[in-house]
Amino acid sequence: MSQHGAAPGRQDAGEDKQLSREEQDAILNLQQGLLAAIARGDEPQALIARLCLLQEQLVPGAVASAMRLNAESDTLQVLAAPSIPDEAQARLHNLRPGPGAGSCGNAVFRGEPVFVSNTFSDPRWADLRAVAVDFNICACWSMPIHGAGGRVIGSFALSSFEHRAPGVFHRRLLEIGAHLIGILLERQAQDTQLRLAARLFDTSEEGIVITDAQNRIQAVNPAFSRTTGYTADECIGRRPSMLSSGRHDKAFYLRLWTELVRNGHWQGEIWNRRKNGEIYPEWLVLSAIRDNTGQITQHVGIFSDLTEYHASQNRIRFLATHDVLTELPNRMLLEERCGQVIAWARKAGHRVALLFVDVDNLKLVNDSLGHTAGDTLLQSVAQRLRHCVGEKDLVCRQGGDEFIVLLDELPGLEAATSVAQRINDHLGAPYHTDSGELVTSVSIGIAMYPDDGDDFNALLRKADGAMYQAKEAGRNTFRSHHLDADPDALDELVIRNGLRPALARGEFALHYQPILCLRTGRPLGAEALLRWTHPTLGDVRPDRFIPVAELSGHIVSIGEWVLREACRAAAAWPLGDLQVAVNLSPLQFRHGALERCIAEALSASGLDGRRLELEITETTLMGDTASLIEQLSRLKAMGVRLAVDDFGTGYSCLAYLRRLPVDKLKIDRAFVADMSEDADDASIVRAIIQMAEGLGVRTTAEGVENAHQHATLEALGCAEVQGYYYARPMPADDFVRWLAGRVVTPPALT
Repeated sequence: MSQHGAAPGRQDAGEDKQLSREEQDAILNLQQGLLAAIARGDEPQALIARLCLLQEQLVPGAVASAMRLNAESDTLQVLAAPSIPDEAQARLHNLRPGPGAGSCGNAVFRGEPVFVSNTFSDPRWADLRAVAVDFNICACWSMPIHGAGGRVIGSFALSSFEHRAPGVFHRRLLEIGAHLIGILLERQAQDTQLRLAARLFDTSEEGIVITDAQNRIQAVNPAFSRTTGYTADECIGRRPSMLSSGRHDKAFYLRLWTELVRNGHWQGEIWNRRKNGEIYPEWLVLSAIRDNTGQITQHVGIFSDLTEYHASQNRIRFLATHDVLTELPNRMLLEERCGQVIAWARKAGHRVALLFVDVDNLKLVNDSLGHTAGDTLLQSVAQRLRHCVGEKDLVCRQGGDEFIVLLDELPGLEAATSVAQRINDHLGAPYHTDSGELVTSVSIGIAMYPDDGDDFNALLRKADGAMYQAKEAGRNTFRSHHLDADPDALDELVIRNGLRPALARGEFALHYQPILCLRTGRPLGAEALLRWTHPTLGDVRPDRFIPVAELSGHIVSIGEWVLREACRAAAAWPLGDLQVAVNLSPLQFRHGALERCIAEALSASGLDGRRLELEITETTLMGDTASLIEQLSRLKAMGVRLAVDDFGTGYSCLAYLRRLPVDKLKIDRAFVADMSEDADDASIVRAIIQMAEGLGVRTTAEGVENAHQHATLEALGCAEVQGYYYARPMPADDFVRWLAGRVVTPPALT
């Protein structure tokens, strides 16, 4: 049996003896006529109807019908029944296969031939008894129609007007009918894979090649030439072996020809070679055409190029194990690879590291510039990560803003931290996107095999925890999981736990760093800088505890205290109307109580609002634009000044700043520090000053530490400066004494 049922060219020797010569000729003529029509590409529906009529001519007193199974509804629908009345067809339409659903319903239900000689009494016709009686269907013989893979796709039946059983001739006709209809239905239904639709020779989408009995090419169609690259003139007279790819051995072709000769049919996937040398897969259907004596006169090959199908399947397999956006391996592939790497490391005695890499502030980019910009940033991060690791290492995207790096064959933790540092350095460089230049950073957690775990999940949990330690340490850094051996990690836990009671214990203080007019050296005010003296850790650097306060949310209450204390101190300064600058956290803007807090601080201290300058980071400015502008406008209405702190390190652009009511840009100390050695930094400072002039705002350079920087900034036209070159941050009383030692001309408040 072939996948479409018994092949029409194959007969059991015992059955051959039972067929008369006339019956054998009738079968051959029926078979040849229909195969020729199939080769011509006649319309399948018409061919099936013609098949029914031809079989009715060979079986007097009977009518033929073909039904197709609707896979979605699991019902049989009349495909062709040219001699059965429309009323009877309507009653048979949408027949559900089952034990009592007649011969056709049973053949499909059981997947085997069903021969009923008396429909009036056979229980297999219980559900259709009325149909049998009304239309005098006395006997019904049905053969299932098989499709690709051997699945049942319909039935072919002969219904007799007298009670009788089928003979060998009738069964052979049923087999032939079911087989040919199966071919026609599969050609019609599986156009994308098998391409068996018999279309007009010149317009067929499938390649067609016809050979003679000696397997020499007689004709090819245009689709053949498009697929193989060979014209008809280059093929005719040659053998199809001219297309051989070399991928199949002699045994493969021997099996192919044996089945073709025995069954008259072969189909399968085969690899051939185009004229340009490219090897490609195709789905090939071969049929042997025989004459009246059974001798093969021709072969017909119909094939479809499976290159796109294979590419699609490869793409599906790729997507199952890779991230769509970055095309990096996904967690499933990483987990499988990690298991293999650990197994080898266990034998070889080396270490393995898992790095959990989290992109800082991706949500801010998505919210401010849109998810397209965020996706572009993630793709760039993925590319840079690949360049930071070796060929044996694996980079995967866990999802969202999280990446995981698997490092193999490491001598120790130092090698892993070296890679982590390289990642921090490379990923911190600016990204050029359609939305402008973006700068971001990553926080990295490191876990080591066998120190931190001996399987993927254990290492991932600990790397994840270490990553959060890096976040709390201020981002743009890395931490390993060795919490018990890392004094800094222990200190960070102490810091986090100590922030809540620090205000009540009076552990915070403000130091003030003077801000001066660069041209005259006149003090213009001071920046209030937060300091914390912990009872056990002593003086804690701001860059250690402020990020922790941001993550924990304590920065809101701390920020309120800073505002009150800075306003109180500035109001008591005896020398002029100097401004006090206070840094604000993005959380204070989002908390909703900032305006109230500022108003209360000004009211309680009696400080003129024009003497309070609020320093806002660029990340704060990248929030909800309309809401932010409205909030800043309300602050401006209170008289306060607004400055953008650490300008040049974030995402701001001229078009965006033009909409914001800011008074000053503070140039980040990193650009000032490298002006003398890095021409790019000097150019950046010059550009910021020129942009500020265009916006009508002032500039303050932070971190000025020597005379050369002072002179360079003066030449560039910077308005204000602060830094160790002039004065270090100092407690409030020391700042007052510092002021007393200088001649101060009060600046006009405009």
